[in-house]
Amino acid sequence: MHNTQMKFVRLTPENASKYIGFEILFKTRGNHIVRKILGVNNTSVRIDHPDLHNQLNTSRKIFVLVE
Repeated sequence: MHNTQMKFVRLTPENASKYIGFEILFKTRGNHIVRKILGVNNTSVRIDHPDLHNQLNTSRKIFVLVE
């Protein structure tokens, strides 16, 4: 049996550009959401989530899913 564990890395403004294309986990309106990072700028990441205007501020608790 193969044991696969997901690892999480906290997303920061300093490391965000390194994770473009990776999936992230964040919480909004009481729900955990998984989305892919489409792009980054100094203070936010671009994602496909219209409810948040496709932007997520990096000051929030955002975790990158890495294997």
